Amino acid sequence: MKKWKTLFFSSLVLLLVTNLFWFYETLDTGVSQTYQQDSIEKQEKVIGILSDLIIQGAKDYSKKDILFLLRQKYPDGFIVEEENKVIYREIYFEFENDSLVSITENW
Repeated sequence: MKKWKTLFFSSLVLLLVTNLFWFYETLDTGVSQTYQQDSIEKQEKVIGILSDLIIQGAKDYSKKDILFLLRQKYPDGFIVEEENKVIYREIYFEFENDSLVSITENW
């Protein structure tokens, strides 16, 4: 066979192999993102359920009590106290009439 035929078929095989590789990579990335999104949604549901349970159990806690507990557990943590909120990292503890009403996260 001539040299150009060998190079042509070699480049054709190389092109097919690289296209198959990129197809596999694209498919794998799509599947991984789907599983990751499902995992994130499940985690958000769990956090929501735990947040509701904490609120039900902590209705008697005032803003000062939550601040005390956070500062006791995380003495070096950056805790922000606003008028009706206490913020630790991305977790917002919201109060009405000095009673805990919601816990939300801000990601």
